[in-house]
Amino acid sequence: MNRENASRLAIGLMALLLPYAWPFTVIALAAAFFVEKSTRLLAATLGFLLIIRPVLAQMSIDLPLYVIAISFMASTFASLGYLRFSSLTGSIAHLLITVALGYPLAIWISAGTIPKESAMFLAVLGGLSGTFLNQASRMRDFAVPFGTAMVMWLFSFRYPFPELHTIILICLFALILGVGAYWAKAADISAVISETIVGFLVIIFAGLSWFLLLLIFYLMGGGFTRYGYAKKEKLGIAQSHGGARGYKNVFSNSLVPLAMAVFYGIYGNDLFVYAFIGSVATANGDTLASEIGETSSSKPRMITTLKETEPGVDGGVTLLGEGASLLGALIISILAAISGMTGLLGIVIGTAAGFLGTNFDSLLGATLQSRGTLSNNGVNLAATAFGAIAGGVVWYVLHIWNIL
Repeated sequence: MNRENASRLAIGLMALLLPYAWPFTVIALAAAFFVEKSTRLLAATLGFLLIIRPVLAQMSIDLPLYVIAISFMASTFASLGYLRFSSLTGSIAHLLITVALGYPLAIWISAGTIPKESAMFLAVLGGLSGTFLNQASRMRDFAVPFGTAMVMWLFSFRYPFPELHTIILICLFALILGVGAYWAKAADISAVISETIVGFLVIIFAGLSWFLLLLIFYLMGGGFTRYGYAKKEKLGIAQSHGGARGYKNVFSNSLVPLAMAVFYGIYGNDLFVYAFIGSVATANGDTLASEIGETSSSKPRMITTLKETEPGVDGGVTLLGEGASLLGALIISILAAISGMTGLLGIVIGTAAGFLGTNFDSLLGATLQSRGTLSNNGVNLAATAFGAIAGGVVWYVLHIWNIL
C-alpha cells in the first residue's frame, strides 16, 4: 500500500473518534494534513466540515455528526474500493462500501436519535451522491466529502421513510435500470449514477408510478435519438457518442421533475402532481421534437422570425417537429392518467403544458442559447421549469374555479 492510500485509510479510521471527542478528530486531521501532501485537500475538507458544525449550531442550525461520518466513508474507504475495479464496477463498489460502512456508523453516532430507516436512507443517498461526485469531479478530495455531506444534510429531515429492505430494493431497482441503459449504450457511467439518484428519490418521495413516467421519457429519448441517426449524422447534427447521454443531460431534464416529486412527498399538494407532469411532458416533447424534427424533409424555420434556417440550428422548428412535441407531451399525459395520477382533464393540462414548454425551449434556443448566454442543458432546465409552472398554474386556476 502506497503512502497516499495509507493516509486515506488512516483518515477514514478517524471517523471512529467522532462519537467520543470529535474536536480531537480535527487535530488528527490537521496532523494528516501536514504529514501527507497527497491527501491534504481531503483532510482540510473534512476538518472544515467539523469546524463549521459548532459555528452553525450558534445560529440554531444543526449539521448532524452522523452526516459528516458518512462523508468520511464515502471519501476514504469507498474511494479506495473504487480504485480496485474498472469504472462501472468501481462505482458500484464505491456505493456499496459507503452504505455498508456508513449505515452502522450513522446508527452508532446518532445513538438512537434518528430512526434506522432515516439512517439507511441517508447512507444510500450519501453513497449515490459520493459515487457520482467521485466519477464526475476532477477535485474528488473536495467534491466527494463536501458534496456528499451537503446532499445528505439537505435531506436530513424527519420523514416517514419505508422499511430498510424497501429502501435497499428501491436503490437496486433504480441502479439495475441505469446499468441496463449503460449496456444498451444509451447512457455513460455518470448518467447511470445520476439516473439512479433521480429514480431513488422520486420513488421514495412520490412512488413508483411517478418514476415510471420519467422512465418512459428516458426510454423514448434513448430510442428516438437513434431514429434517423444515419441522416442526422450525415448532416452533422447527430448526438455524439452514438447518442449515449451524460449526467448533464439527465439532470437538466430531471431536476425539476425530481423537485416536484420531493415537494409532493413532503407537502402532498396536487399542484406538484400537475407541475411534475408538465415538466416531464416538456422534456419528452422537446426530445421527440428535436430527434424527429431533424429528419424532416422540409427546412426548419426560426421560431422568432419564421424565416428558413438550416437543420440543427437552435430555435429552428418544423411542422414534423411540432407534431412530434405534441405527441410526446400527449403520451406522458395519457400515461399519467392511466396510472391514476390525474383524471381525463389532466391529459389536456399536461399536453398543453408540455407543448408550451417545448416551444419555450425553442424560443430560448433562438435567443439566449444562440448568443451563448445559456447552454443546451441550461435551456432544457429552464424549459422543464416553464412546463412545470404552466402545468401548476393551469391546475390552480381550474381548482379555484372548482373545475377540478
